[in-house]
Amino acid sequence: MKLVSFTEKRIALALSDYLSSIGMPNHLAQDTDGFAVLLEDPADFAQARQELEGFLTSPHDPRYWQASWQSGRTQVEPVYPDVATPVAMSWWQRAGFLTRSVTALCVIVFVGLNLAPQTLFEWLRYPSGLTFNAIDAQWWRLLTPAILHFSFMHIAFNLLWWWELGGLIERGQSAGRLLGVSVVIALVSNAAQGLNYGQNFGGLSGVIYGLLGYLWIYPLLNPAAGFRIRKEILWFMLGWLAIGYTGVLDVLFGPVSNIGHLSGLLAGMGLGAVIGLVNRGQQSKNLDGLSG
Repeated sequence: MKLVSFTEKRIALALSDYLSSIGMPNHLAQDTDGFAVLLEDPADFAQARQELEGFLTSPHDPRYWQASWQSGRTQVEPVYPDVATPVAMSWWQRAGFLTRSVTALCVIVFVGLNLAPQTLFEWLRYPSGLTFNAIDAQWWRLLTPAILHFSFMHIAFNLLWWWELGGLIERGQSAGRLLGVSVVIALVSNAAQGLNYGQNFGGLSGVIYGLLGYLWIYPLLNPAAGFRIRKEILWFMLGWLAIGYTGVLDVLFGPVSNIGHLSGLLAGMGLGAVIGLVNRGQQSKNLDGLSG
């Protein structure tokens, strides 16, 4: 039986853990409103509703977060599988359906580029120009350069970070959020690269830097977010971006699309700021409405 939904997973977890600690079995499930707290025994609903009212009055009371400490679910990132889970399964469960699907699509396209490179590249590369006539019949080419990869190292590096960052957004928010954010970032990043390099580019790295920017800014403006990018990942990726502008990476690995990385990062940061502020406002209204 559904008790309540929250847009942020971390808030839903705090209430869920508290209810479990006082003997009310429950679990979380994603629904259209966000993350729902579902009671396993309908007989607990009346008491759980009273506890909910107390939670909404003072959601930051230490007793709610103490319950999370006791349950082991205090991470700012969404919880990974139990430590007893085999490593391979833990890695697999870091990604959701969309993250896995895009990964599979990139691998399929990579294999196809090695079997019929000219035909596939012609069909997926960026339009010849950003005009109505150029994109009218082939609109998908505004997005598809993101799934083109030209070497094993290229695809391995990009899919490693897509799995990590995309999986974090899909687990912590939703597949719909990951899809929407990724599409916008791909459009911006591909356009920046198309204007600078013409049609001859490809790779998911612009989207990856956009996801990095989103994960960096969103929780700063919406502290109730149930995730946060690890600092070591953030500084590594920003350092990699800076090194790219020195030209060293071009010598070691071939041409690097610095403009794609930077434009993707800025697009992701912008999305993180806007969506973070909007969700923060919605969360405050929801809490006020439920407590009123």
